[in-house]
Parts: sequence; C-alpha cells; structure tokens
Amino acid sequence: MTDLVDPTPHVTAAKRGILSLYEALERTTENEYSDVSQPYTPQPPKFWPSTIPHIDTICGGFYGVSVVTGQPGTGKTLLSIASAIEAAASGKWQVIILSAEDDKDGFRERFNRYLSVHPSARDCIGNLHYHAIGKGQDAASLTLTIHHCIDTSIDVPILIVIDSINSIVNLSHGSYLALLKDIGLWAMFSRRLSTGDVSFLITAETNKGGEVKGEALSFWSDVYLKLKWESEFVVDMNLAKTRRTAGAGPMGNHLRNWSTGLFEPEQQRPLYAVGGDQYE
Repeated sequence: MTDLVDPTPHVTAAKRGILSLYEALERTTENEYSDVSQPYTPQPPKFWPSTIPHIDTICGGFYGVSVVTGQPGTGKTLLSIASAIEAAASGKWQVIILSAEDDKDGFRERFNRYLSVHPSARDCIGNLHYHAIGKGQDAASLTLTIHHCIDTSIDVPILIVIDSINSIVNLSHGSYLALLKDIGLWAMFSRRLSTGDVSFLITAETNKGGEVKGEALSFWSDVYLKLKWESEFVVDMNLAKTRRTAGAGPMGNHLRNWSTGLFEPEQQRPLYAVGGDQYE
C-alpha cells in the first residue's frame, strides 16, 4: 500500500496570521457566510498579558485589536513595552514592536531595565523583534517588515505592537486621515480574518475631546483603554470598551512605577508578576 498524503497540510497560526495581513491589503475580498442552522462552538479570544491586574484578572488580558490612548507622558510606551515583553516571554506569541517615536537606544534602556527587575521575562528573547520605523511607511510596507522577521513554521500567533499609530502616519506621505484609516482597517480586518492569529496592541494620541485621534479606531478595536494624566506619577485608567469580555468601566488611579516598568493600582500597589492559569 502506498502512503496517503494529507491534501490539506497543517497551517501554523503564524502562517495564518501572515496570510491574513496580506489579504487585508486587498481592495476586495469575499463575503463569508455562516450557517446558523449548524452547530458551532465559538473560539475564545487569544489573550496576552496586559500587565494591568484588572484587565488580566477580569478580562483575561489584552486581545484582538487593543488600543491604548492618552495624552503625552501618560505611559503608553511603558505599558506597551511591558505587555510586549510578557507576551513574548509566555512563549505563546511571536511579538513585533514597530516604534515610530523611540530609537534602539531608548528601547534597549527600557528593555534592559525591565529584564533586570523581572528576570523571568528573559524568556522573551527569541520571540521579540524590534523595528524603529522609517519614513513613508504604510500597511503594505509594514506587512513586509513583519513577514521578514516572523518564523511561519512556529504554531503560535503574532502580536504586532504599534507605538504610535499617529507617529507612523505623520512620518508617511499623503493624507493623514486616509493613512490612519488604512492602517486601522488593516489591523482590524487582518485580526478578523485570522481570528486573532495576528493581533495588535496600538498606542494612539488623543484629540481635544479626550478621544483617540481618528475616532473610528475606537470602533474597530476589541479593547479600548484610556489613560488620563493626573500628576507626574499618577494616571487615571478607564477601560472604555471590551468587546467580548466583562470588565469595562473606570479602573481608578494607577501609579507609573518607572523602576519596575509597570503600572500599579494606587490603592493596592502590588508588585505585579505576570502569570496565572489564563496563560497556561
């Protein structure tokens, strides 16, 4: 007897994520029909550590397209780097940081300080990739950058951290609002196509009304976290939206602890260590 060859070889989560990034660039794609008369068990979101106790405990972590918005100096980069490191350290994600504001020295300073305080996070090495973004980038060029550093043979999803979406757009050519829309839709649609095998953590600036610039990003997001400056070390947090979990609402004041690279609830101030059954 001849050996049977599987006509549908296994496609890894990383490869599904990359394919979805490319498909999301297409001008037209197929509509997907779902037969509600057939039984179907929905899959839960693919979570990664936010490093914020309320979100990790109540929501299970960040997931899908998670947007963090706030005024300058509220700690958006601090939060995104901690979350990226812990996601990579979990071994459950390949993580790419696309930074349009910091350079490699600024990032390595934050990275080295975080690992010195959280030695278990050294497991992130090999799963975490950093790019300082140049001028003239768009969703298509970012897709190529991501593809070049992802190992599609690894069966874990991809987390793309964008810090910040507004700065990437400002460094690019053409209409600001059109580019902001294009990158936001690319993130939302690729996440949807891949069912979370490519997910995003996006930091964004606020407008005069305190909402995210290019307000459609809040509608396209799965998690929408708003940071508000209270004082040099204190930030008020409001989980304005969480699409598929409980936990939305005011979260109170949090302290930016620069030495640990984490936010701590003002009332409790625990030294938070990522872990728990939700990431096992």
